[in-house]
Amino acid sequence: MQVNQVNVEVNVADDSLRVLLVDDEESYLQTAAKVFRRSGLGVELCTSGRDAVGLLRERNCQVVVLDLKMPGMSGQEVLGMIRIHHPAVQVIILTGHASADDAAACLTRGAFDFLVKPVDMSHLMERVRTAYEIWKLSPAR
Repeated sequence: MQVNQVNVEVNVADDSLRVLLVDDEESYLQTAAKVFRRSGLGVELCTSGRDAVGLLRERNCQVVVLDLKMPGMSGQEVLGMIRIHHPAVQVIILTGHASADDAAACLTRGAFDFLVKPVDMSHLMERVRTAYEIWKLSPAR
């Protein structure tokens, strides 16, 4: 009996935590990115929902921190696109314009969490790491 051996190369780097930050406030993006990078995380930045959807097709990000209120494509629209095309990606909504209805709608549509600005960066980092752990367990990845 002959056994065929198959070599499979796995790129472990693809599983390292990479966060996509999406916010139309560039100063917030730069500040958050600096904190995330200092913690050793890979970070991608987008200032629009449309760009974020496109970037997710090109880059391997496991967690998205997404502003809710942006010009053009809203955070809820981006969340819907992510759920359809990247179901394993975990989305944390981060907004300065929160309402109970917005929170309920986002969580019902599959957001991992809904946070209100200003948020303590250590708390946000903790939520990102927890979302990453959920991503690792997802059969859809």
